[in-house]
Amino acid sequence: MKKTLLDKIKYEFEGLKFLIRNLKASHHLSSMQTTAYNNYLLTGLTKNRINELDQLHRTVRDGRGLNFWRKLFYRYRGTSVCGTVINKKNQLVGFNYYYFRNNESEEKIIHEAFLGIAPQERGKGIATALQKYTLEQLSRQPLTGVSGYVEKTNLASIKMLQRVGYDFDDDPRDPENNFKVYYPLI
Repeated sequence: MKKTLLDKIKYEFEGLKFLIRNLKASHHLSSMQTTAYNNYLLTGLTKNRINELDQLHRTVRDGRGLNFWRKLFYRYRGTSVCGTVINKKNQLVGFNYYYFRNNESEEKIIHEAFLGIAPQERGKGIATALQKYTLEQLSRQPLTGVSGYVEKTNLASIKMLQRVGYDFDDDPRDPENNFKVYYPLI
């Protein structure tokens, strides 16, 4: 179905609202501190790695790239809301990015949007290490919790989220297929 001009305008307006809400909600967050995990560095996303993030996102999300508004947000706030994994060759091989949803930003709840690991790096414990790292970094911020969703068929992610301490409930929007997850930060 072809999008009308009005549909395109509405989409871009929602993107602008996303950007404004997230810049406002994240303005007080400090940068994630760099740490090591085995032969990898865990650190916040820097501006010079936005294109690498987008390319890895396309790889792990079936060709879906980040939209303009998310790229802009992560360009300005990536160091505080996006954890990354850098290998020995100085390549971005993993990411875990967050944003503030409209109904949660006032409660200081940040939403985990997606965690992705390059296919050749999977099975090395990197996803769990990155998840623990970002939760530790976010726990140092004036935030109350982390929300998210996980598909009930994604057993690897469910096991990892259970290991790090997320709470699980059926997703009220889609209880057949998804869990709503929450990690308290205080």
